[in-house]
Amino acid sequence: MSPTRDVVGASDLDIFADTLADVAAGRCPADELDRLPVAGSPLALRIRRDYEVPYQGETVIDYLDQLTVDWSDFERAGEITRDVVHRLADDKESLRKLVYDVEHKPELLAMCERHQLLDYIVLYDALDRGIRLRLHISTEDHFDRPHDHRFSFSSRIVAGSYTHTWYHMDGDLYGDGPDPEARQYLSRHNPDPRAEGLLDRLTPHIVRREEPGSCYTLHHSAIHTTFTTPDTVSLFLRGPVEKDRSVIMDKAEGTLWWRFGRQDEPEERRQQKAMGLDAYRQIRERLEKLGVI
Repeated sequence: MSPTRDVVGASDLDIFADTLADVAAGRCPADELDRLPVAGSPLALRIRRDYEVPYQGETVIDYLDQLTVDWSDFERAGEITRDVVHRLADDKESLRKLVYDVEHKPELLAMCERHQLLDYIVLYDALDRGIRLRLHISTEDHFDRPHDHRFSFSSRIVAGSYTHTWYHMDGDLYGDGPDPEARQYLSRHNPDPRAEGLLDRLTPHIVRREEPGSCYTLHHSAIHTTFTTPDTVSLFLRGPVEKDRSVIMDKAEGTLWWRFGRQDEPEERRQQKAMGLDAYRQIRERLEKLGVI
């Protein structure tokens, strides 16, 4: 330990860093790291990943079972959830188990959905602890549709790629809070007529290419679009709902419509997007062919 640390005292991370150096130099086994109180902290996990020292504690699934994420601290929540999706993407055995377990967990299968641009399987649900894990698989349709989400999330690309555009909106779409009238406009076939000219206030801010290994965290207030290639797969770890609705925009048509949580949607809409067991099995087979699981 350095003389400075001896004088002023050592933090848990100081001790972790010293032990990490000993492990890297072969002076002590890697499981020494797991005995330290700080071993599971976001910063310690990031340091371990940067130095390529494997985390030898619980499996990723065990880690999820004891994880709580406070999304009110957005930066820290992003560090924690990015680490989780990185670890799970690299742990094909755990990812495969989570996918296969859905067939035997009707509460998860009931949350799996099919949409025009993507299908998603809900792998793990503990929103009371701030986490719901999904696996997204792109469809053959690709449109430039800027949108936001009702929640913040982290995403890690597992296969395929997409052009990712983040937008700036001049003004606040949600300035007046809940909007009961918006519940009438839930599809591109019935857009919100009050939104005329609103897309003129939307401008691209950042454009980047997301490839396998790319990982990012997006706040629920951000508007973005993902123009995917076929068979793009990503892990998506979201937090709790932070607003009553989200928006979807069609730039070509100059229209927008809204999305609400399933509890606030009409039964017809819920039935339209329900995945069902047969479709889930087909998607699972597709994931196997792609080598994702």
